[in-house]
Amino acid sequence: MKGNVGDTMGGIVKTVTDAYTKFSKKTAADRVGTRYGAVKNIAVDRYLDNVNPFVIVREIVREILESEGVPPAQHGSYYAFAFQLVSKALKHSGESLKRSATGLKAKFTTLGLDPAILSKIAAVLGLS
Repeated sequence: MKGNVGDTMGGIVKTVTDAYTKFSKKTAADRVGTRYGAVKNIAVDRYLDNVNPFVIVREIVREILESEGVPPAQHGSYYAFAFQLVSKALKHSGESLKRSATGLKAKFTTLGLDPAILSKIAAVLGLS
């Protein structure tokens, strides 16, 4: 049944394992060709290298939000903060990253998010 959590081909991807399973099914040799099938292991490794940081960040932030009692309807805004923060960390470092993190905290605080939770997310990600 399409859309179930267990059906990762069309369902919700919640963990790194789900992402791996979904990518592996999408890239089966009979679907994309035998030439791709010969190098699939390289492609899957590269996919996992690139998807892992964001999937892991989502899982870390979800744990923080659930422990803080944040309503699920607000989780998306906190995920957006974390993803933007990680995106900045991939491009900047040092003082530039600190200024970007401070600006993002201010931006998301004005959107109604709890600054203490934002700081906790940044600290857990090592970007405070």
